[in-house]
Amino acid sequence: MRALNWLTILSFAVLFCTANIGQAEDVEHKYGIELRGGYGLYLDNADPNRFAKEFSGTQGYAQKEYSESIGAFSGGISLLYKTEDYFGWHIGVNVLGTDSATAVAGKAGESDQVGRVFMNTTEIFVTANYYWHITPRINLQFGAGPAFYLASLDIEASQVAAQSYGAGVYGAHGRSFGFTGGLAAELFLSDALSLKLGGGFRWAAINRFKYFRDEGYTKIGEIVYWQNPDGSSTYDTFEVDFTGLFLEIGLRIYFEPAAHWKEYE
Repeated sequence: MRALNWLTILSFAVLFCTANIGQAEDVEHKYGIELRGGYGLYLDNADPNRFAKEFSGTQGYAQKEYSESIGAFSGGISLLYKTEDYFGWHIGVNVLGTDSATAVAGKAGESDQVGRVFMNTTEIFVTANYYWHITPRINLQFGAGPAFYLASLDIEASQVAAQSYGAGVYGAHGRSFGFTGGLAAELFLSDALSLKLGGGFRWAAINRFKYFRDEGYTKIGEIVYWQNPDGSSTYDTFEVDFTGLFLEIGLRIYFEPAAHWKEYE
């Protein structure tokens, strides 16, 4: 993880040092804003899904059913800034909604026990983007860059099951560097309004979450570790992996005083 952090910091430096940010000449559709929604698919959110699959509680309770964490809907906003007709920066935020891995354990004559893991994250990113002008109204865009993730995690187990899994973890927070990249098509609906359709891939693994518990008048910081169904704990931190593919649809608004389409050549 430390190597990934240094790699991300280095990529920020390379991006800003190699791109020509300070262009003063007029660039068509130089300033803009993008509003979007989408869906992200998590490829291997192993620990939350393992918790759900292995959930059984104690005293004869057995696994009845479980649902895995597979992804979440998202929404976001970006600032768009072109330094060349074919190159631009996107600086933005995506909020990935809460997803969950849930399990139910049952026992004859007793109420069902439920275990849940809830997780969500906010993605802050900077991407360098290349624009390929196909027709006067259609662009293809390729972009990639570093990202920073701020995630939250809740783990709960009801009643009898809590004797093994603990009273629960609420409001745990984790953060990590990652990367995002994608391909999009932009269709202009008017001189200053366009529709964006695209998708891509994000690398967003978070392997350390921390929460605080009250002990008297003092708040004690705790790391979230994996806990086995028999109640024994380990030194393996509980990990959440938002890595995966995503699809997006967005609306772009440009702010040139007199916007006009690029003459097709």
